[in-house]
Amino acid sequence: YNSQRRDEHPSDNMRYRQDGRYEDRGRQPDIPSDSYGTQLYIKNIPFEVTADQLRDYFRHAGRVVDCVILTDHEGRSRGAATLRLSSMAESDRAINMYHRSQMLGHEIEVRYDM
Repeated sequence: YNSQRRDEHPSDNMRYRQDGRYEDRGRQPDIPSDSYGTQLYIKNIPFEVTADQLRDYFRHAGRVVDCVILTDHEGRSRGAATLRLSSMAESDRAINMYHRSQMLGHEIEVRYDM
């Protein structure tokens, strides 16, 4: 019995460790059903907006669990962020409330982060 997918090579699941051994990574775990669909991608946010300001902006949609401003290699904002809410219903509400809304003169885009 071979549980391996046809397009998957045996070495694809192996990782070389620093101690000189190989480690079997196996398949990546599925996204837990209770967190599926709760992370959003927010695009076109003003560069000066902080994670705390974005959390505050989205708090009316639900409980913000995590918020990360995406930055370049020098630490400057890329004008985008990921935001995780506590439920899929809250994520739906955030998209309905804030997609194409104005934030400090910028029309932001809010969608599921896939």
